[in-house]
Amino acid sequence: MGDDLDALTSQLSGGFQVDPAALALNVAGEHPRYSQFKNLSKAAEQQAKRRQEKLERQKNGLFDKMMKLRNLAFDDVTSDEEDDEEATTEAHESHHVGKYNKFGRYADKLMLSEWLVDIPETLSEEWTMVMAPIGKRCLVVASRGFTTAYNKAGRQVGQFQSRLPGGNSRSKHQSWTILDCIYSNHVYYVLDLLSWNAHEYAENPYDFRQFMLQSKLDETPELKMSTAGFRNIFVLAPRCKCSREDMAQLLAKENDLRLDGLLFYHKSVVYEPGQSPLVGWLKPWMLPEILNVSIPEKYQQESKGQSSAQFIESFNQKHKHQSKIDRTMEQD
Repeated sequence: MGDDLDALTSQLSGGFQVDPAALALNVAGEHPRYSQFKNLSKAAEQQAKRRQEKLERQKNGLFDKMMKLRNLAFDDVTSDEEDDEEATTEAHESHHVGKYNKFGRYADKLMLSEWLVDIPETLSEEWTMVMAPIGKRCLVVASRGFTTAYNKAGRQVGQFQSRLPGGNSRSKHQSWTILDCIYSNHVYYVLDLLSWNAHEYAENPYDFRQFMLQSKLDETPELKMSTAGFRNIFVLAPRCKCSREDMAQLLAKENDLRLDGLLFYHKSVVYEPGQSPLVGWLKPWMLPEILNVSIPEKYQQESKGQSSAQFIESFNQKHKHQSKIDRTMEQD
């Protein structure tokens, strides 16, 4: 295992790095078996470039504000009883962005990932891995005494009473909360925090948002309790720093969780809608090959004999997926 991904990564003995010399050798065509990875190699170069550019824009304060959170929380509800059965698969579905704008204010507000085709040198120090269970990705808005979940397309997929600030009939009128979640079997796994009790966090760095999210959930343990009036519960999606040891331990510890994939967040990413080069996505079975991280046995057969690069190329072609990487590949 790992020969195929030599086109993208070197064997990772110290930090998580791509060997530029090996990469250039492989995509130059000197080894024909690597030709199939040329597109991904170019994509990795583009991803690294855009990642640095985005960090610079954020540092200089030039990024656009993602939305008026208070207006989002108190705007008229846009609803559609149809459930389109969207899965959480992250980088895979971004080609649908913009398709369902007819569903209004709540469409296309989630921050989405890209395939992690460029391995950052600072992965172990500056990135966090978050487990994404199989389920429905949704924006949860608690306001006006109700808690409403909207899918990526902006369709209302659930409305209920919750113990989130603003999310039940006893909440204060001006209280509101917005969370990025994955829903599965009456459990909302919280990925990220946009606002809590009328305090906005979307424009704060990811590491601060995570600190506040953990604090708020710890201060509200009743969110984890399912009762007759509050059937749905909210829990923090399992996460850890991106050291090999921590990632291996988390996957082993949460072995009973039905995973769709793994999200990788840079500590400085602010919350903005659409794909971000500062949020990565991998399938669990890809970790040994790409990051040299051991995984539980149940994930090892999910590759079905494919390398990570082959799977990504095949998936993008099958689903006609065009990320920001793909659209910029031929510009340089």
